[in-house]
Amino acid sequence: MISIIIPAFNQLEYCRQCITSVHLNTEAPYKLILVDNGSTDGVGEYFDCVPGATVVHAGENKGFAGGVNLGLQHAEGHVVLLNSDTLTPRGWLPRLERALLREEDIGMVGPMSNQVSGAQHIDGLWFESLEEINAYADRLAGERAGTLIEVPRLVGFCLMIRDEVILKVGCFDERFGLGNFEDDDYCRRTVLAGYRLCVAADSFVFHYGSRTFHGMGLVDDAWRGLVGRNQDLYREKWQDDAVLLAAPQQRAALLTKKARDAVQANDLHRAIALYKQAIESAPNDPIPYNDLGKLLLRLGDPERARKYFERALSIDPTIADAGQNLENQGK
Repeated sequence: MISIIIPAFNQLEYCRQCITSVHLNTEAPYKLILVDNGSTDGVGEYFDCVPGATVVHAGENKGFAGGVNLGLQHAEGHVVLLNSDTLTPRGWLPRLERALLREEDIGMVGPMSNQVSGAQHIDGLWFESLEEINAYADRLAGERAGTLIEVPRLVGFCLMIRDEVILKVGCFDERFGLGNFEDDDYCRRTVLAGYRLCVAADSFVFHYGSRTFHGMGLVDDAWRGLVGRNQDLYREKWQDDAVLLAAPQQRAALLTKKARDAVQANDLHRAIALYKQAIESAPNDPIPYNDLGKLLLRLGDPERARKYFERALSIDPTIADAGQNLENQGK
């Protein structure tokens, strides 16, 4: 089961278009969860009439994070967060799911889009109908079939989250209010939990962009004020480890500690992912190589373990633990 959570505040026509596209173009089994954030233009009444949907009425505008958290209480399986001003084309959900399940350490994936920042953006797109969007999505899927792009952040307009990430990372931070930076925050927490973030480059979801904010009058100075306040909140929240995350050697040490904790908890797949992230952060640190070698040896993979022990010794010939591990293998 995949749960699709759509939080909304007003913008009835965009909500209709979004949900219609989901119904038309989503063949895989899914649970549709609609969260009405205190709408005043008929969105709540419309949601109540959507066949088969689980509807949550917040009674007030709790913002994106608050709306998502209400929806998560009813979710089953992997979760897709979907803005109410999106249109989903043919094949969108299976492509995201295949990307998410490609590797066990992929925690979240997102699609390409016409209105999004960063690596997910495709410039110069213009569509006049859902059929044109479908045709473009089909062509993109053919050209980029199975392509993944690992990224440091994903944008929350359309975001598929692995079920175990939700269990480990928890809910979205509602301190970000109406919206902005709550998705950056969740991405950062997911990475620190040992998972990777990837763009499914063969998946496309159309995004009108900021319709809810525009409907609330959050444009120009008001918009910049909201973004600025949440950016300050984000920086304040993460200032304690800003230096730590900026320094590769210290980041590697943090990830190695988390990996050892995962080994102690017998969460070995997560431990492997964390050790690999530590190695990527500081390729000249012998400790995560040695630790990963010991874990692979424990898992019955002596050939790969030997390679990691040898790499640790090539970096620091005095690391006695790696030398002893290599010597024991030869016996």
